[in-house]
Amino acid sequence: MSLFRRREPPKAAVCCASPAMTRRAADWLRALGGCKPIAILSDDCEDVVWQCAAEQADLLLLETDFSEGVEDKDVSARCDIAIEVRRRLPECRVYLICEDGHPEKQAALEKAVELGLIDGYCLGDLIAWQARAWLDETAQAMQNGHAR
Repeated sequence: MSLFRRREPPKAAVCCASPAMTRRAADWLRALGGCKPIAILSDDCEDVVWQCAAEQADLLLLETDFSEGVEDKDVSARCDIAIEVRRRLPECRVYLICEDGHPEKQAALEKAVELGLIDGYCLGDLIAWQARAWLDETAQAMQNGHAR
């Protein structure tokens, strides 16, 4: 028996605006490698919190929706989910994926990071190098004992 156990890759939970996009994002993360992706098909706060806790997620990617009249997927609602996830999983890192073209949301996103509600965000499509950076940050935190 070795004293040095091999670290597991981070469990990355994904919750997009639609179940189809969530499945696609989880498949993309699986192909990208470096994590165990978990697709969260409901974006109801309680469902997301429950599934993240049940799966012991190390990282949560939440997609926002800034469409007119959609309030349950904006920055504030997604931060509410992040707060609840962190109550159950204090070391879980939470990142928002935000559609581009809404400069009025920048201040709210920056404030959410400043207050520690989320760990970061991406404007526009999440690209491979950004996802890898977030996965690497999570893996590093896990190695340093700052995550499960």
